[in-house]
Amino acid sequence: MCAERKAIYISDLDRCQPGTAISDKARHGHWRAIPYEAEGVSGTMVVAGIECNAPTITLPLGMQGWYAIHLGVWTNWVDRQVRVKLTDDPCFTTTTTLYPDIKKTNFFASIGEVFWRCADLTGQELHIGQQSAGTPWAAGIAYVKLEPLTPEEVAAIEQDRSGSDTKRLIAYNDAWSVFGERALYTEEDIIEEVEPFRDTDFQKLLWGIGSGSMVQYLSDVGELAEKKDMSDFSRYCDRQAAESYRALKLKGIDPLKTVIDHAHELGIELHGTYRVGGWVFPPPDDMEDEFFRQHPEWRCLDRNGQPTARLSYAFAGVQDFVISLFREVAERGADGVNMAFIRGLPCVLYDPPIVDGFQEQYGQDPRALPEDDPRWLTYKATWMTSFMRALRQEMDRVGERQGRHVQVSAYVVNNLPHNLQHGLDVAVWAEEGLVDFIIPNPWHGERDVDVASFVEVARGTGCQVYPDILPRRMSTEEYRQRAIDCYETGADGLAFWDTNSRYPFLDEWSMIRRLGHEEALGGWAPDEWPAYRLIPLHSLGGHLMDKYSPYWSA
Repeated sequence: MCAERKAIYISDLDRCQPGTAISDKARHGHWRAIPYEAEGVSGTMVVAGIECNAPTITLPLGMQGWYAIHLGVWTNWVDRQVRVKLTDDPCFTTTTTLYPDIKKTNFFASIGEVFWRCADLTGQELHIGQQSAGTPWAAGIAYVKLEPLTPEEVAAIEQDRSGSDTKRLIAYNDAWSVFGERALYTEEDIIEEVEPFRDTDFQKLLWGIGSGSMVQYLSDVGELAEKKDMSDFSRYCDRQAAESYRALKLKGIDPLKTVIDHAHELGIELHGTYRVGGWVFPPPDDMEDEFFRQHPEWRCLDRNGQPTARLSYAFAGVQDFVISLFREVAERGADGVNMAFIRGLPCVLYDPPIVDGFQEQYGQDPRALPEDDPRWLTYKATWMTSFMRALRQEMDRVGERQGRHVQVSAYVVNNLPHNLQHGLDVAVWAEEGLVDFIIPNPWHGERDVDVASFVEVARGTGCQVYPDILPRRMSTEEYRQRAIDCYETGADGLAFWDTNSRYPFLDEWSMIRRLGHEEALGGWAPDEWPAYRLIPLHSLGGHLMDKYSPYWSA
C-alpha cells in the first residue's frame, strides 16, 4: 500500500504496561514474554494460551503524525486471535492470520505480518487484548511495524475516505454467530461488529433480525431468541448467543438500535435482514417457534398434502406477521429491510389458496402436473410477488411518515430459473420497483451466479445488482479478479455473506475493504495486496527454528 521507506519496528513487547501482567513463564492471567529472532526483526513477543484469561496490556508508541500500521501475528500450530485498539478507538479490532500450506513452508516457525490501518498516532498508545469471553482464543503478537506517511499520502488517504463514489460494497452479519463466539454483553461489544467498516468501501451493512417469530432485537412483535425453555444445546455457540441476548434484555440494551446508531455514525446504511423460512430447527435443537406452533393451518403442504416445517406466504396471516416485524425494524431507524430468500426456500408450495386459484384459472389440479410446469411456476410466483408488493407498500408508508425512503431488498438464488422454481419472480420485482437492490447468491455452494441475467432484468428499472462473493476464504488476487469480472458484467457493487468471518483475517481484508475502487482494480499489481508477509523465525525462546525446528511433529 505504501511506498518503500524506513519502517519502525516496536518488537520489545515485554515493555507493555502493566509489567505485572507479563511473565517469562506460562502463568494463568499473564501474558508470557518469549524472546525471538526473525528475518529482519528480533525482540520479545507476548503470547497467551487459550485458557489464560490474560488482561489488556498497553504498548506506548511515542509517535507523532500518520503511519501505516502492520502487526506481526504469531500463530504456531494453534489458532490465535489478537485484539488491538488505539487509545482513541471506540472498541477493539480482532485480527488473525491463517496457515499457508505447511507442507511447502516452515509456517510453524514464522510470523504473519498483516496490514491493519493508517492512522494519526499522535498521543496514541496501542492496547492489546485476548478474547477470553464466549469462545476463548489463544493470542500472540511479536511486533508492531510503523511506516511513516508523507503529507501527500495523508492527503490522498483523507480525500479517499471522504469520497462516496467507491462506496459500493454490502456486508452481511447474521447477528447470531458473533454473539455465540464472542459473548456480546455490552454496547461496546456490539459495535465491534460495525467498526471494521470504518474508512472502507462498504456502503451498507445487512444485520440479522431473526427468523420465523424468533428475533434478535428487543421486539414488541416477535419473541427474543433467548431460548428460555432450553437447557441443552447442540452447539456451545447457540447457548452463548441465547445467554447474550438474555443479558442484553436485562440491561435494556437493544442490539438493533445499537448497530443502527453506530453504523449511521460511520456513514453506513443499516438494513435489517430476515431469514424467510426459519420457523423450525429439527431435533436435537428443537427450535420451533411459538408462531409456528400456534398456526398449523398455515403450513406449506407438499404435493401429497403433507404439512412441512414451513409456514406459507400464501396466507395473509403469515404475510401480515412478517411485515409487522419489518415495520418495527424500519420504525427503529433502519435504512432498509432485506429478505434472505437463500435460507428457508420454498416459501410457498401446494398450499390451498394457491392450488384453488390455479384450478380456477386453468381448470387443472397443479398436483397432477410436473413440478416444473411453466404455468404452475409462473402462477405460484404471483403469490410471492403479491407479498413483495405488500411489503413495498408498507415500507413506503413508514417512509412517508418519517420523511425518507425505506429500501427493500432481497437475497436471491444464483439464476433466474432457480428463483422462479421456488416462487421468486425477480424480473417482475425489478420491473415493478418492488426492490431497490438484489443480491444473487451462489446457492448451495455453487459458484455460477448468472450476473449478466440479473443485470439485464434490472436494467432501466432502478434496481441495483450486488453479486455475493463466495467462498468466504480466498486469496487477495482471487478477490480482486472476481470483483473485476463482476464489474465488467455490469454489477453495481459487491456483497459479502458472513463478512464477520472475513474481516479478522487482515491479510484478505486489506483487499476486500477496497473492492469498491472499480476503476483502480485493474491497475493494482498482484503483489501490491494483500500487504501480507510471512516472516521466518530463526530462534524462539532460545531454540533454533530454521532447518532443525523443534516442531518435529509437523
